Amino acid sequence: MVKLFLKGGNILKLYQNGTVWTEKGYEKLDFLVEEGKLRTFYAGSGKRNSGSIEQKAGLEIENLESLYVYPGLIDPHTHAGIFEEMAGDFAGNDVNETSSPAVPSVRAIDAINPLDPGIETARNAGVTTICVLPGSANVIGGEGVVIKTSGNTVEKMVVPTQKKIIKMAFGRNISWFWGEQKKYPSTRLGISALLREKLIEAQNYMKKEEKEFDMGKELLVSLLKKEAVARIHVANLEDIETISRVAHEFDFEYVLDHATALHTNPKFAKKLGVKVILGPLNVAGRSFQTYDLCFESVKILLEQGIELSIMTDAPVIPLALIKIQMWLIDKFRLDRNEVLKMFTVNPAKVLGIYDRVGSLEKGKDADFFIMNGDIFDCSSKVLKTYIDGNLVGGEDYENTH
Repeated sequence: MVKLFLKGGNILKLYQNGTVWTEKGYEKLDFLVEEGKLRTFYAGSGKRNSGSIEQKAGLEIENLESLYVYPGLIDPHTHAGIFEEMAGDFAGNDVNETSSPAVPSVRAIDAINPLDPGIETARNAGVTTICVLPGSANVIGGEGVVIKTSGNTVEKMVVPTQKKIIKMAFGRNISWFWGEQKKYPSTRLGISALLREKLIEAQNYMKKEEKEFDMGKELLVSLLKKEAVARIHVANLEDIETISRVAHEFDFEYVLDHATALHTNPKFAKKLGVKVILGPLNVAGRSFQTYDLCFESVKILLEQGIELSIMTDAPVIPLALIKIQMWLIDKFRLDRNEVLKMFTVNPAKVLGIYDRVGSLEKGKDADFFIMNGDIFDCSSKVLKTYIDGNLVGGEDYENTH
């Protein structure tokens, strides 16, 4: 097939007759991809004027008749690339820097292996964007980063966010780990005390006119200035209450990650007024952090008007299995558009990248995947995954590479 090359060697391509999912539901649409962006949408090929784009000589056209098109899935909480799949428990594990319970100066970007097999299988499953975070053994775990799931170098995979992302953690992960080391903080009392201490140090540092540069304090200052958002690992309701108290004291923005027990007090959840990232919801076993875990939490929190996203916590649940949570949520017969938003629109918003990804709209990145059936049909397959308009994954891609 002859291809129409634009300036810089980019390809102009028209996709026709696809059943495209938008925030309003399914629509029969054609769409044009140019220079890695979604340029134009048409309401079906039969409704365009005779002078439309497909009459340009050499234009590449792909017919998507009987196929479904979805925006690339987004996982807002993973450890992909820093806790590598198939690398063994120790060799590929750089999740937690355990030299101190507070390590705000570390950055997830510095440990990501872009060739982690978990990232490759993610794009084959239609996952195009992920947030990579340090782990949960630290009260302050460092800075997270958002990346696309295709590329050989991390720098080129990064998606800039509106605000910096600071990983924090409350609860028993920390008290168990540091308690075993017989170091502070070994209780949940100490966890909140340590966070307060570090934030007060940042406040005092911010007030100084002359100071020696401190990378960790600079990151916390960005939180106090509302130039960053805290992403807080938490499970139990009493810890969520403590988080809200500390956040109010220091006036910073935060998101609850996991939030396992939040649904047990719906009125309290609604009053908090924060965004929530649930998951992983399909884990085996029970502990003090997961005994309230259930899929019904999605329904309960949605009824309170809370903006929800769903995570895999990869590699806890491999990114390739992200849709299993979608199918299990579907048993509650919720609005499927709202369910899909929890894997696309909402995580894009919580990460501050909705201007680029999360939905199929004019001007956004051409990140999408094509299936041979409805995404809620577990027999449907991802045939092709595109990132920035380039074919990077899916069953058809695997069969030709």
